[in-house]
Amino acid sequence: MSFDPQIPSWGKSFLAKNLDNLTTYHNWLKNTGVKTGLISPKNDQFIWDEFIVHSLYFYKIILDLNISYNNIYDLGTGGGIPGLPVGIVSNENINLIDIKQKRIYELERFISSEKLNNINALKADAQKYIQQEVNSIFLMRCYLPKNDLMKKLEKHMSNNQSNTFIVSSNSNIEGLYKEAFHVKQEKFLINNDEYRFIDVITVK
Repeated sequence: MSFDPQIPSWGKSFLAKNLDNLTTYHNWLKNTGVKTGLISPKNDQFIWDEFIVHSLYFYKIILDLNISYNNIYDLGTGGGIPGLPVGIVSNENINLIDIKQKRIYELERFISSEKLNNINALKADAQKYIQQEVNSIFLMRCYLPKNDLMKKLEKHMSNNQSNTFIVSSNSNIEGLYKEAFHVKQEKFLINNDEYRFIDVITVK
């Protein structure tokens, strides 16, 4: 293996039984994912750190929240990021949502070949889930900029009062967002010396 498939201390338990499956997903991303346009060409370590370690922190947040919910949706999933790693290390039912059928076909093939029975890939407009679903967790790595998400949530406040949004972010949360939302920011180590941010957003 030409890279070091490590994870910071917060995620050691996720690797205990799942390193082989996560490595298989890593290899699928760097080969099939690049060939089919799911991701752009990246080196092995970047794919591991940014697409797998980053995704696993979404699951750490879900565990830390310790809330009851019906479903987990990964909106605008692309190559299954972050939903596939979350599904690999857990028994949670994960729904990978993307508008492009080609992406869904590739995800379905991988899910079937690896017998990941707790993960579904669905071709759909992710916005309808924001508008319709209740008591759900939504994962978003890069589907919508945070300000755009807030505007959409403001249009559908009533059903989203029971939902939780876990969204990749940057270090600046100033101005979020009037008095309508709770925003808690998580800062986490992604490798030896780099940090990333994820926001947990709920409607007040």
